[in-house]
Amino acid sequence: MTIADDRVTTPTTTSVDEHAARTSLRAQIARLEHRLTAATPAGQAAAAARAAPVDGPRVLDLGELELVRDDLVVRAGIADRVAADHARAVSDARARLDALLADPAAHRGAVVTAEDIGEPGCRRWSVRPVLGPVGRLAGWWRVRVSSGCP
Repeated sequence: MTIADDRVTTPTTTSVDEHAARTSLRAQIARLEHRLTAATPAGQAAAAARAAPVDGPRVLDLGELELVRDDLVVRAGIADRVAADHARAVSDARARLDALLADPAAHRGAVVTAEDIGEPGCRRWSVRPVLGPVGRLAGWWRVRVSSGCP
């Protein structure tokens, strides 16, 4: 702040830079929150787990906004890894289902559920002998698909 001719002038470059930084950080936080909540239900739970302010509503300073952004980056990364792991598990289950449909005798007793392959419902594919103990001894195996939920 400088005093010249009994007028008080304040430098505007600091407030303009802070305003631009705040705007940028708020935009980054909004994108990260959207990405986190849209990713998975686990991401929605992680977004809901944010700590509530202690002293009520207030304006965060730049450092606090950066901490919020950094925390959201970590949470979004975790949600992305969870989604990738789930996609990999679904892909593996679909491959297992294709294999047991192709050769039931090689997958005796195997079970794949609709939940395993990422579909809704209670359907199950299970490999069983055709005629119970007789089919087990004779090597007659088939894939039995359940009719759905009881």
